[in-house]
Amino acid sequence: MPLVRTPEALKDARSTLGLSAGALARIVRVENGRTVRRWEAGEREIPGPVIVIVETAMGYLDSIKLIDQQLAMFRSGKMTSEETTRDGRLDQTDADIDRLTASRESLVEALEILTRQPADDGSDRVHWYTLQRATPLFAPEQKDKWSIPGELSPEAALAYFTKHEGFDEGLEIADDDGPLTEFVLEKREVLRRHVGASQRLSAGRLINTYSVRRRSK
Repeated sequence: MPLVRTPEALKDARSTLGLSAGALARIVRVENGRTVRRWEAGEREIPGPVIVIVETAMGYLDSIKLIDQQLAMFRSGKMTSEETTRDGRLDQTDADIDRLTASRESLVEALEILTRQPADDGSDRVHWYTLQRATPLFAPEQKDKWSIPGELSPEAALAYFTKHEGFDEGLEIADDDGPLTEFVLEKREVLRRHVGASQRLSAGRLINTYSVRRRSK
């Protein structure tokens, strides 16, 4: 795991993570960005909990970069994976790509939760949101289900799905009196389980459900 124990290392890590001084201040729950800049200038000692948070985030980021390099090697054919069985040698390349892809998704989710900004009302409790079609298409070229484990509100979750999943027209929570809705949004607790130096996330208890539709053009 990268060490972030000096003012210079803290400033470099913050830049690498794409965080402003104010954003890091909100993540570590200090008053404002001036406090962060004092740490980076060496005017104040960096608190231990801040070091832990930033080093953990950098560790996630480095692991993601390493997985990206391995995936690129596998997909380009520069690296393959085989397993010896009684029937001979079995190609495990596709299985390893699937395993690495799943690990990358878990790391990205953990990094997003760790660096998530608190809500304006002071609440910092995030939830696991799952958007699914009310009537699945079951078509290979279409997805029927999307998840994000680190959002603070259903509106923020829908904004994430709009930006990252190709819902260009936007999504909104539907009124009960409106037309039939295309999607259902589930709000669940986020369960965290530590496995070695990494964190595994899963969906927990169902809290609420929302009817969702595409925004009218």
